[in-house]
Amino acid sequence: MYHSACERTNNGGKYTIEPSFYIHVKNESLLYCLVFKSGTTTWFYNINRWAGYSEEQILDDKTDNFMLARQKYPWENPRVLLTSMKNTHSFIVVRDPFERLISAYEERLLGQLHPYFKKLSHQIYKRYHNDGNEYGIPTFQDFARYVVDQSRNDQPSDLHWRPINDLCTPCLARYDSIIKMETFGPELAYMANRTQLQDKIKSVHMNHSRRDSLKRLIEKYFSQLTKQQYDDLYNVYRIDFELFQYSAEKYLKFIKQS
Repeated sequence: MYHSACERTNNGGKYTIEPSFYIHVKNESLLYCLVFKSGTTTWFYNINRWAGYSEEQILDDKTDNFMLARQKYPWENPRVLLTSMKNTHSFIVVRDPFERLISAYEERLLGQLHPYFKKLSHQIYKRYHNDGNEYGIPTFQDFARYVVDQSRNDQPSDLHWRPINDLCTPCLARYDSIIKMETFGPELAYMANRTQLQDKIKSVHMNHSRRDSLKRLIEKYFSQLTKQQYDDLYNVYRIDFELFQYSAEKYLKFIKQS
């Protein structure tokens, strides 16, 4: 599916896999690479349930499910991981890069449920508004500029909006299943059948309900961007768009016409 994109982009510009984001569930012969804001609620729920944690603990807002999983499924070095990929079912869940960005902006920077994101939100606001306010809420345009600036300065971006190519290096790793968020239900069922885990995998939704439809959000947020800002932002996620065959057309039509 994505091999020609890997050739075109010189393996997504990567030379080594990044082991921090893999969880190897040996008992179930699964190797999962985490893409935050892309089906992690369902997978953490299952993986941590298999590890023996209680449903209350897993679904508690205050639980860091990644750290919880790590206690039971330790980190593996890149060489071991590449070997593990040969004899386990390895998979990732991907999502339209800009939908993922909108979701991260809404939940993390506007939601501000976590002190870290509350602080980051104010920092981003101050960076692009010289109005003496310490505690402003950044617009989506501010957020887009911030994402681009971080990328240009080679600063690692937050995991919730870091490109999938940076997290799971699909050109270097071998994945048996690439599940798309947009068709999550049927693709999850297909994978569960392939791995004989039909009775063990349960789909969960915890994400806070949106006030607006996705189409409305795309218009609301992307109409804040100039063509140049849009191009710069697209460039950050260009490899994700190409690898997973997503189109950015639906965003372009809302861009500010200068």
